[in-house]
Amino acid sequence: MLISLDWLKQYVDIKEDINQLENALTMIGQEVEAIDVQGKDLNNVVIGQIIEYGKHPNSDKLTLLKVDIGEEEKLQIICGAPNHKLGDKVVVAKIGAVLPGDFKIKKSKIRDVESCGMLCSQVELGIGEDKDGIIILPEDAPIGEEYRKYAGMDDVIFELEITPNRPDCLSHIGIAREVAAYYGRKVKYPSYALNEVIESTNNYAKVRVEDKERCKRYMGRVVKNVTISESPEWLKKRIRAMGLKPINNIVDVTNFVMFEYNQPMHAFDLDKLENQTVVIRAAETGERITTLDGVERELNNGELVIADEVKPIAIAGIIGGQATQIEQETKNIFLEVAYFTPENIRKSAKRLGIVTDSGYRNERGLDIENISEVIDRAAALMAEVASGEVLDEVIDKYIEKPQKFEIPLNINKLNNFIGKKLEFDQVGRIFTNLGLGIKTLSQDTLVVTPPAYRQDLTRPEDLYEEVIRMYGFENIEAIMPVEDIGSGLKDVKISVADNLKEILKEIGLHEVINYTFIPKEALDILHIREKAIEISNPLSEDMSIVRPTLIYSLLANIRDNLNRNQFNLRFYEVSKVFAPAEELAKEDLRICIAIAGKPERTLWNPKPESYNFYTIKGYVEKLLEYTGISRYKLERSTKDIFHPGRSADIRIGNDIIGTFGEIHPDVQEAMDIKRERVYVADIDLTRALKYMKNAVKYERVVKYPEVTRDLAIVLDKTVLVGNMIDDLKKVSPLIEKIDIFDVYEGEKIDGDKKSVAMSIILRDKKKTLTEKEINNVIEKVLNTISKNYNGEIRQ
Repeated sequence: MLISLDWLKQYVDIKEDINQLENALTMIGQEVEAIDVQGKDLNNVVIGQIIEYGKHPNSDKLTLLKVDIGEEEKLQIICGAPNHKLGDKVVVAKIGAVLPGDFKIKKSKIRDVESCGMLCSQVELGIGEDKDGIIILPEDAPIGEEYRKYAGMDDVIFELEITPNRPDCLSHIGIAREVAAYYGRKVKYPSYALNEVIESTNNYAKVRVEDKERCKRYMGRVVKNVTISESPEWLKKRIRAMGLKPINNIVDVTNFVMFEYNQPMHAFDLDKLENQTVVIRAAETGERITTLDGVERELNNGELVIADEVKPIAIAGIIGGQATQIEQETKNIFLEVAYFTPENIRKSAKRLGIVTDSGYRNERGLDIENISEVIDRAAALMAEVASGEVLDEVIDKYIEKPQKFEIPLNINKLNNFIGKKLEFDQVGRIFTNLGLGIKTLSQDTLVVTPPAYRQDLTRPEDLYEEVIRMYGFENIEAIMPVEDIGSGLKDVKISVADNLKEILKEIGLHEVINYTFIPKEALDILHIREKAIEISNPLSEDMSIVRPTLIYSLLANIRDNLNRNQFNLRFYEVSKVFAPAEELAKEDLRICIAIAGKPERTLWNPKPESYNFYTIKGYVEKLLEYTGISRYKLERSTKDIFHPGRSADIRIGNDIIGTFGEIHPDVQEAMDIKRERVYVADIDLTRALKYMKNAVKYERVVKYPEVTRDLAIVLDKTVLVGNMIDDLKKVSPLIEKIDIFDVYEGEKIDGDKKSVAMSIILRDKKKTLTEKEINNVIEKVLNTISKNYNGEIRQ
């Protein structure tokens, strides 16, 4: 689930910074998987105005400009774009700006004339595909303002992992409730004015619910005389923040309210409904519908459908049909908001192989009581952005109201469970902040009534969890109970460490066990600037500090084995490292892998190649795969211990959970390692634990063949190939895997270029690929490489 911080602030006051909010969300059970700070590459990019315009004295194609950016000194900038003139408002990258692709703006001379900045195109800023000219802004663009603020790219997008039992959190208001409850603040629900036309909805539309077992509530409204057009900029911004492309003002409103309230809805073209009638029924065997994705589907299992008097017009709760979709000529809207049983949605979506935002939410269960609020909110927005007229007398077929739970909660049992004595009022305040109804049953017992959107709360144990997560796990002291202690489960960290040791052994590594103590000079050798814990009475100088890293010990293992003519070295160690703390020491569990040399020569491998960066990368990726960590990014590392350009950090959200790559030559020299390059991976297991997943999901073996296409691409040496591969994987769902098998730099290509050879593996899980489909994907890949990375096929 994507959450826009800018959007979220409309519903709850947030004073905390990004890191504090991330920690708060994690502590209350809404795990942050990634954080996207929009516009992070647009520092020192501002709005300017061309106040002087002339030709470059030494070039016919270049212009020499003076640009006002709101500062006392005007900038002299040389520009080669063809589409600017005197007085234009433009986007200026000042000296010091670092644009996407690590393109640094410096003071330079172009044809012997100094240039102090750059006028930018969409491509150069990484915000579009237009590279033929610079961005020209409207006349009212404010000079000197940050461009990202002006363009609305100053938002922060949180990617949250929402557990299946909390569908209410699949929305901005749902997360606002959580944040407000945690900080003890008020939720600011949307305010709107619904001006209804005195004209009955029943004169324009009829609704008949035939399948009352699977449709528990169905509401409909009519909005007349709408004007279909582009959405206003504020609405398009919200839709884009959710990773969707704006379509038109009506469809965008339905998506906006879904992400606001977690309530899917659908808008039908009322004039396309036969007899202006809506019927909720089971599909007839063999009945067909062409859905909004352009696929004609045959319904053979009695799927719940929305139909008119003649044909199905939507698969209920999952996807609409093309026959009644909103088009430019649409004038009258029938707006649907409903509650369909989650089990039905889940089964139908799985049978039909359809994954949509609507189905994802409906199959988890929605707030049936809030439907009337949601439909009014959507109708009011349609009136606002599409000039529609909302008719009165909403249609409401409320078949069955949900069961309300009254849960008794004994405060003494709660305190015994959590291991902390909480006051009666304190517990009541937590429940009130969460929006739960409470009343006092006795001196130590409450009766708690959850709202309709909290269907996950049905018993006292569920309420214990609510109290703990809002009170804060970190506020509960780790005090051992006074009880007889029998055998129990291993500590989580120990259990995980044992499992990881088995995994590392299975992927071909050999375990080493080193002393916890290392020499003090190791800090200088490894460029460690933090203080370490010194031993008051060390046994020797080689054991004078408690090690803050495992790397030194494994480098010593590598050195000693190379000195004994051992050249196939693949070691790992799983152990604790230590850092000074106010009380005793801070302990973290680490995994360290070190490799050097090459495999032993065999009959089938007579000329083995030395281990390299990609060898250590393979071990790291295999380890992360086994631990269930998948949503991570690799970024170029700047740690002094590693070779620059041959090392990478493993990032998840704001956390760097590890680093791997080639050890810096200076470090190898200081360690007296001369014969082989050494590659090391250092992973913070303590930090990585929260991202590990125990569940293993089975994926059916695909019976359709893969297709491989090899490409050799010439790129600038500065291009980060990993980032390019990530982009290419998004080009088409048919791309299953991309492997780099060669990188060449030499006399056959320009000195500032490199040739990257890759294998692209394509596969359709539902059918055999055609040559046309393959060529289309490869063409898109080449276009992406050309536009985003200035690359070309090697001739």
